[in-house]
Amino acid sequence: MSGFECIKGPVFAGSDEEGRVNAGFIRTARGALAVDSLVSPEGGRALAAAARAEAGGISAVVFTHEHWDHIAGSAEFPPGGVIASEGTAGGLAAELEWAQGIPELANASPRRPSLVFETRVRLPWEPEVVVVELGGHAEGSSVVFVPEYKVLFAGDLVFNGRPAWVGGIRPEKWLFALRLLEGWDIDVVVPGHGPVGGKDVLATQRVWLERFLAEASALRERGEGLQRAAAALAADFGFAGRQLDSLKAALVHRLGFTTEEGGDRP
Repeated sequence: MSGFECIKGPVFAGSDEEGRVNAGFIRTARGALAVDSLVSPEGGRALAAAARAEAGGISAVVFTHEHWDHIAGSAEFPPGGVIASEGTAGGLAAELEWAQGIPELANASPRRPSLVFETRVRLPWEPEVVVVELGGHAEGSSVVFVPEYKVLFAGDLVFNGRPAWVGGIRPEKWLFALRLLEGWDIDVVVPGHGPVGGKDVLATQRVWLERFLAEASALRERGEGLQRAAAALAADFGFAGRQLDSLKAALVHRLGFTTEEGGDRP
C-alpha cells in the first residue's frame, strides 16, 4: 500500500513510499479528519495534498499514539485541531524529549494536541467518528472508528504481516483491547503498519501476541537470561534491527527479565 486510496466510502488510507507506516483521512462535511501523519515532512505533505484533493483540506488530525513515526509528518499540516488522548499527550512530551537527542530529528516540530480527551470522544462530523483510548502498545494507544462504514484505524495495536514493536507494551491492556475490538461490528481494519485487512487481522494479532507472551514466560521460567531469551524470540518471531532493541526493552521492563548475564547458560 502506498499513496492514498479510498478503502470504503469516505475513508482513505495509505503509507509512505517505503511502506513503513500507515496513515489516512476521513472525508467529512467539515473537511478531512486525518488519522496520524506519517514519519517525515514529505509524507505529511503527501497526506495533506491527498486530503486537499478529496475533501478541500485537513480540518483536524487524530494521533492514535505518540510514537514519532505516526506524528512527525504533522509538522507540514495546515493549521487545525490536533486530537489526542491524555495518555498520548503525556507520552508525546517524552517522545519529543527523546527526539531532541537525535540530530536528524532535533529540529522537527510535530503538532501539539489542542483537544485532549480522557478515554473517548465522539465527533459528529457526518460521518460520525469515534476515538477511543484503549492502551496496550503505547501510553496512549487509541483507535479511530467510523461506525457507518465499519472502518477501524487500529494504530499500532495491529501490525499486519510483520513483528510488532513491543518496547513499551502493557501486555494485558493490549490483549484486552484486541479482544474488545473483536466484538465490534468492523469490516475493514487499517493497521499501524502493514496492509489494510479485514476484521480477521485483529484475531491474528491477538494470537501472535498471546504466543509471544507465552514463549517469553516459558523462557523466563526456565531461567534463561536476557541475551539467550532475546535470541530465541528473535529467531521465532522475526525481530531484527531496531525491533530487536524493542524486544530487549520489553523483556527487561515489562516481562520480568534482568540485565544480568548470569542467567544465560553456556
